[in-house]
Amino acid sequence: MTTETVLDDAQTRTDSSIDHSFTQTQLRRGGIILLGFVVMRALLWGPLWTQPTPADPLQYGGLVLVTILVGSVGLVYLGFIRWVGVDIVSWWVDREHLFRDIAWGLAGFVLALVVTAGIAIGFQSLLGPRPPNAPVAEAPSLAGTLLLLVFGFAVASFQEETLFRGFLQTELADRYGEWPAVVVQAGAFSVAHVGYYPFTAWYLFAAAFAGGLVYGWLRKRRGRLLAPGIAHGLLG
Repeated sequence: MTTETVLDDAQTRTDSSIDHSFTQTQLRRGGIILLGFVVMRALLWGPLWTQPTPADPLQYGGLVLVTILVGSVGLVYLGFIRWVGVDIVSWWVDREHLFRDIAWGLAGFVLALVVTAGIAIGFQSLLGPRPPNAPVAEAPSLAGTLLLLVFGFAVASFQEETLFRGFLQTELADRYGEWPAVVVQAGAFSVAHVGYYPFTAWYLFAAAFAGGLVYGWLRKRRGRLLAPGIAHGLLG
């Protein structure tokens, strides 16, 4: 067993993870994409749009498809590959540690589920009935469940992990250190849900912040985005 193998799981692999050397042009363009994402989601999934649910698979599937094409493929993937000029595939996948990252992602999903559900349920039990206009969990059909998984991985996970844990956390860590970056990006991640969550459901912003902490810790621990991406995609 080599020293490198021993160190692999004994400490974070920051030195073999996402390149921290963003130029000023890359930072500016990445910031524009991040802002564009927040605005796009507020318009597509917010109050200006009557949001379909998985209970209506046809309309929900159409919205998911539009969001994948415009957001995941256009804004995030092509935006970072072609405009910012970075290799986001290498941000996501470390082929030498693929199965370990998958295992960490599954464990992270359980942790994120317990933490976010605990916060949401805890606040509701302490503060009374569900606020008006708050999202309600539904039991979707098989088609709705499949669409939820597509949304979870192709939209929520890919877009948000690339932007918040890939771009934002990487730059913050370079400037302020790893743990401050985890906390600050989680705060930004929570605030970015304005328009997606109604203000009356403010406890969901707290749950999003807690989820952002878990995903940020996974990004810090594993060095790439696959582990937090799996945890986030399964949680939706």
